[in-house]
Amino acid sequence: MIASILWYLVITAGLLVSVASLYLVWFRFPERTVHDVVDYLLPVELEKAEELLDPQTEAILRRELSPADFRKLQRKRIYHYLAVVQKMSHNAAVLVEWANREVKGNDRRAAQLAAELQQAGIELRLYCLLALVKLRFWLLIRVDRWRLLPSPSLHDVREAGGIRGLEIYDRMKSAASFLFIEMGQDNFEEFLHKL
Repeated sequence: MIASILWYLVITAGLLVSVASLYLVWFRFPERTVHDVVDYLLPVELEKAEELLDPQTEAILRRELSPADFRKLQRKRIYHYLAVVQKMSHNAAVLVEWANREVKGNDRRAAQLAAELQQAGIELRLYCLLALVKLRFWLLIRVDRWRLLPSPSLHDVREAGGIRGLEIYDRMKSAASFLFIEMGQDNFEEFLHKL
């Protein structure tokens, strides 16, 4: 009985992985070039993210607001940071797709910069995945309504899986900037504004 349930779970998991893989292959963006990057990036409010993750700002809010008001505000702050993380993840995916194309190119310097961009982008995607799981869990269990549990601290999401999110985003941004300049593009200001 248990063996048949395990086989059923293994077969179901295999089918789900196969369907997800086919979806990714079928609907992925065709090789993203340097000309495609700027139009697909989403502006990320890094200053706002820094403020949301600041432990001193959070401590002041906890002290000045009633516990019920702080819990309501903290839920809104979690949603705001969730939106920031989703944009960071999206931008990392776009830049990694671009880097994947450039790493195969003939220009050795561009390929080296693209490899650095790939590394930073993949680390950022991992951070975003782990942070999104944590943030969505907090929203799912409605921690803001449980009086016995302490309200979650956004500072706890500054680092996920040993990766500091905002720092790795800055590293990815720098690597993308160097590669963009190496590719000889003239709309660098627009590129930076989108990042």
